[in-house]
Amino acid sequence: FDIAPNKYIVYAIGGQHYTKKMPLHKIENLLESIKGTVVLLGGKEDEAIADNIKTSINVINLCGKTTLNQSALIIEHAKKVITHDSGMMHIAAAYKKEIITIWGNTVPELGMFPYLTQSKLVQFEVPNLKCRPCSKIGFKSCPKSHFNCMNLQDIEAISEAIND
Repeated sequence: FDIAPNKYIVYAIGGQHYTKKMPLHKIENLLESIKGTVVLLGGKEDEAIADNIKTSINVINLCGKTTLNQSALIIEHAKKVITHDSGMMHIAAAYKKEIITIWGNTVPELGMFPYLTQSKLVQFEVPNLKCRPCSKIGFKSCPKSHFNCMNLQDIEAISEAIND
């Protein structure tokens, strides 16, 4: 991994539970819209999803290939960090990175939001879903089977925040 600091964007694609993570097709759509190099971070459990990402942009897949400390170092030197409600979100906040958070079944109001000034934080959620939040932690699948909290995410708006 040989990219100068502040010349790449990290996308931490993981999350402890399925309902906290965007599905593969949404991740692919988002990646297609990002200008520049994107480094994917995640654990061993995220390797299969990352390996199946089909995109024409410059993506470096480090899912399952780094330790927590190595991932933190990569985040420390990133220009921006895209993340779901996950531990990587909190690591990015500790480094005071510009963070774009994508919220699925959980909501920041439950206290899981990153401790960071609002000027460095952009949060994306699907508004007015009656089924949300369905859990403070997450589930293996959507209890309503539609997964609208992630399937209805506004990729164009997220992309604008990243490319801004």
